[in-house]
Amino acid sequence: MLDQKFIFTRRDFLKTTAIAGLGMSLPSFLTRSVEAATAAPGAIPAFKDDRILVVIQLGGGNDGLNTVVPYGDDAYYRARANIGVKKGDILRLDDFMGLNGKMKEMKEMFDNGELAVVNGVGYPNPDRSHFRSMEIWHTAVDSNRVSDTGWVGRYFDNCCNGKPAPVAGVNISGEMPQAFASKSGVGVSFQEPQQFRWIDGPYGNTRKAFDALNETEKPHSDGGDTIDFLRHTTANAVLSSDKVIRASSAKRAPITYPGGRLAPGLKTIASLIAGGLPTRLYYTSFSGFDTHANQQGAQENLLGQFSQALAAFKKDLKNIGVADRVLIFTFSEFGRRVEENASRGTDHGTAGPMFLTGAGITPGFHSKYPSLTDLDNGDLKHTVDFRSIYGEVLTSWFDVDHAKVLGRAFPSIGVLKQGVAT
Repeated sequence: MLDQKFIFTRRDFLKTTAIAGLGMSLPSFLTRSVEAATAAPGAIPAFKDDRILVVIQLGGGNDGLNTVVPYGDDAYYRARANIGVKKGDILRLDDFMGLNGKMKEMKEMFDNGELAVVNGVGYPNPDRSHFRSMEIWHTAVDSNRVSDTGWVGRYFDNCCNGKPAPVAGVNISGEMPQAFASKSGVGVSFQEPQQFRWIDGPYGNTRKAFDALNETEKPHSDGGDTIDFLRHTTANAVLSSDKVIRASSAKRAPITYPGGRLAPGLKTIASLIAGGLPTRLYYTSFSGFDTHANQQGAQENLLGQFSQALAAFKKDLKNIGVADRVLIFTFSEFGRRVEENASRGTDHGTAGPMFLTGAGITPGFHSKYPSLTDLDNGDLKHTVDFRSIYGEVLTSWFDVDHAKVLGRAFPSIGVLKQGVAT
C-alpha cells in the first residue's frame, strides 16, 4: 500500500514534476516500453558483435586544404599566398600531401597504420548554406530532395529487429542532430550525464511517488489516454536517465584529456562505454570552423584541439579494453573555396576530407585529391560521395544492407577492411 504522504493526483504530478537536463532533448523514443529502456547491456539486433560507432561533426565547414595540405601542388600556394601552410610546418604523409602542423597526434596515428584519410568528399550539386548542407549530410538524401528522417534514424527504423533500448543512440550535445530523426525515435541527447535526471517539484520527493504509482498502476502505451501516454513516456525517461547516470559514474583508470571543447564530449562517451551503457552509436560535435577572416591561427588552434582530443579518446578506449569494438569517423558539412579571400580567410566551398580511425579501417589514403585548377566556379569537384562512406560503415561495420537506409546502393571505396563484418 502506498504511503499516504506520497499520494496526489495525476494532474498534480504532471504539473509539478519533470525529467530535465542541461541542454537535453526528450524525443518520441520515450513511447517505447519500459522494459526496453532498462535492458541489460549486450548484443542489440543489427549491431554486430556489440560494435560501436562514434561520429564527430566538425561544425562550420572545415577548410580541408589547410587540414590535409597538398603542398606538392604549386597551385595551392598561388591560391593562398597569405594563409597557405608553409612547407616547413607541414607534417608530411607523402611527397604530395601532409597534415597541418598542429595535428601531431594524428600524424602519429597515420604512421602507425591507425588512420584512414578520404580526400575530396562531398555530393553532387553542392549547397554552400550551412543549414542546408548539414541537412543533406544528416539526412543523406540527394541535394534536390528533403527528408523528415535522418540516416541514423532510418538505420534504427529499418535494420534493428526488435526494440533496441532508447539509449542505443546517444548524442552528446544540447540539441538532437537531424541525423537521429526517425519514426521509431531511438536516441537521447544531453551534455552532462549527471544532469540527465529527475527534478523534484514542490511536493518534495516526487520521484518516490512516481515509482510507487507505477508499481500499482500499469502504464499504457496505446496513446488512447493522454495522461497514461505522458506517464508512460516519463517512466521511460526516468529509467533511461538512471541508466545513463549509473554508467557515467563507473570507476575506471583515469586518462588525462586535453583542454578545449571537444575533449569533454569524448571523455563522456568513453565513460558511458566503460560503464556498460548499451549504446552502439554515439554522436558529438565540435564547432567554430567557419573561418571567413584571419583563418590561420583560429583553424590551427581547432585542429590542435581535435587531434589531441582524438588521441586521448583512443588511448582511453584502449585502457578500457574496447578499442577493437569502436570505429570513429569525422566530417564537416563542406570545405572552403580554393582561393583565400581579402580577409585572410576562406569562404564556403564544397568538398573536404574525412578521417576514420579505430577498428576495421584500411589505413592510408583513399580517393584522388581534387584538382586545384579544374574547378567548378572556384570550388573543388568532389571525388567521393559521402554516402559511399556511410554505406560502407553500414554494410561492413554493422552488417546491414545500406540501400535500405540510404535509398540506393553506393559504391565502396575500400576504407573499411573487406570481411570486417563477417
